[in-house]
Amino acid sequence: MLQFVAILFIVQSASALLSFSVNDENKNDVLNLANTDITSFIFSVAITQILTSFIAAWGLTSIHKISLQNYRTLGETFSLTLRRFAGVILLDLLMVAPMLLGLGEAFAALLTKKSPSIMSLIAMLVGVWFFVRLNLTVVHYLSTQEALSQTIRKIWMRGNTRKGVLFIYTLLVYFLVPILIFQLSAFSNNAVFDMVIGIFTALLNIFMLVVTYRFYSLFMKD
Repeated sequence: MLQFVAILFIVQSASALLSFSVNDENKNDVLNLANTDITSFIFSVAITQILTSFIAAWGLTSIHKISLQNYRTLGETFSLTLRRFAGVILLDLLMVAPMLLGLGEAFAALLTKKSPSIMSLIAMLVGVWFFVRLNLTVVHYLSTQEALSQTIRKIWMRGNTRKGVLFIYTLLVYFLVPILIFQLSAFSNNAVFDMVIGIFTALLNIFMLVVTYRFYSLFMKD
């Protein structure tokens, strides 16, 4: 797993450097500075998210094989992950689409100096509920050879009687852990500390993959 920590740390560092270099190249263009900042931020986030999603999927595939005592090299699990990664992206988009619709409408309202509509709030709440119900679909999809529709149906049905447990898990992995990382990053004041925080963040993210797979294994038991 240390290999994944190193890979994830490199991706995070490269993303930060990419964002900085794009901003630095355009720092003298006052008229386009705001647009450049937004564009570079979105580009950096998109690239980082895709790479991070692949590394997470790669890690989950490796953890699954280890749990079955079917030991594979990183190259073999890389190939297995690559074949299923298009489905992983589709599942990720499906999970966040309702929430993003609500956030997008609320953000557009704020830009036009209007109050967000009640529909945007409803969309965000429905999106959160949808995300909670489906956030284990990626793990199941990578751990089996089932199709996307079968994966969604099985996780949805399994969660009908486990909504409370799913909510607690989601709160821990997607809310409390990111808050912890953000709080630690706020204390950053030099390059050495940045590196330590980066390594710790990568290590924590890989550890949470192990927690996620373990939770999924218990979740799927009868």
